[in-house]
Amino acid sequence: MINFDKKIKSQKIKWQKPLQIAQKISQNYQKNWVFLYSALHQEKPNSKSYIALFESEKYCGNDFEKLQEIIENNNEEMWFGGLSYEVANQFEDLPKTAKSFIDIEQIFFSKFNLILEFNHKTHQLIVFYSKKIYLDKLNEYKFLEINYQLPTVKEVASNFSDKSYKIAINSLKKMIMAGDFFQANLTRKFFGKFQKNLSQDDNFKLFLELTKQSPANYSAFIKFDDNFIISSSPELFLRSKNNKIFSCPIKGTIQRGKNPQEDEKNKNYLKNSLKEKAENLMIVDLVRNDLSRVCEPSTVKVKKLFNISTYKTIHHLSSEVQGKIAKQFSIFDATRACFPAGSMTGAPKIKTMTVLSDFEKINRGIYSGGLGYFKNNEINLAVVIRTLIVNKDRFEFQVGGAITFDSDADLELDETYSKAVAIMKILKLKKTNFS
Repeated sequence: MINFDKKIKSQKIKWQKPLQIAQKISQNYQKNWVFLYSALHQEKPNSKSYIALFESEKYCGNDFEKLQEIIENNNEEMWFGGLSYEVANQFEDLPKTAKSFIDIEQIFFSKFNLILEFNHKTHQLIVFYSKKIYLDKLNEYKFLEINYQLPTVKEVASNFSDKSYKIAINSLKKMIMAGDFFQANLTRKFFGKFQKNLSQDDNFKLFLELTKQSPANYSAFIKFDDNFIISSSPELFLRSKNNKIFSCPIKGTIQRGKNPQEDEKNKNYLKNSLKEKAENLMIVDLVRNDLSRVCEPSTVKVKKLFNISTYKTIHHLSSEVQGKIAKQFSIFDATRACFPAGSMTGAPKIKTMTVLSDFEKINRGIYSGGLGYFKNNEINLAVVIRTLIVNKDRFEFQVGGAITFDSDADLELDETYSKAVAIMKILKLKKTNFS
């Protein structure tokens, strides 16, 4: 349960499904708000979802220390938002890249006058609010009869063609063979325009479709000024409570089969592939090293290794690393030590980030960063993957994969399309748009 200061009231209300409430909000409320949705709660019974609206204060900028100061001075109140990949430039000396197609603030976090906490295990719904007027407003919202249609893409491009992406893969392989690094997560940005400016209703329809096509436990719909972040991420970056901290890196991917037999064959391949397991193990080692910088000695342990995580469109290899934050460090120190997620960089982290900036040449933005919430002594951030960003008539999304000594350029290219299949489907895009 959320612990607020005494100004915040709370009460249990009748259980309603998070998607239903969120859809009503999307139709009736046009200011900044956040929906963190555990779309696979049936498989993870301890999961929770959150809705936060009626913004009371926000921080937008590029100063992580300022964000830390604001949150630490706000007792136990929750701050929802995101950290873009380029926040890492504050922690390490990294090259600058060009602005992204949609240029979002590096850091955006807000606190709100009303928060709904959905406990999927107990079907308990608790509302936290500063004044009853906010709860009354929420209760006034009704479903509106709206004929939704998915928006039509007018133009689309990428910072790589299929050919240039494969050339970049082979160049990275040569650097790996030369001993420059072990693994690099090369990513590719797709961007373009719709035929019209998208309303909030349009964007929420895209979110609903994405969660149908690719449900995941770290889904999110965030309205931040003119930007909409529509995410269906399966990966936990950092979760911490009572000084215990967890990270669940994903590395190793194969698409679902077209029938049960092929699906089982693909799953077994992933489970037994030395290449895929090596990818995962490299990042597990990296996360262990990152956590060791802020955790008590001997508390950093790998609790799960090479688990098969199955989703609607793909299978993943995932692992879990945990530790106990040392008394002299905070959740903000842990974020500095681990950011961005090693699964999105490669190993060693700083070397690969430097090299990748030369290949990608454009800011990743919120992609590869973190979405979720901070409290004074608690953190819950997902890795930003499987995410569509929309600003008026503009959109962008990004996919990538780990390049190792054993990588095959054609297979790595296919993997990026496997990861993008859900977003491409709701945008009605095909591979031929980018060849």
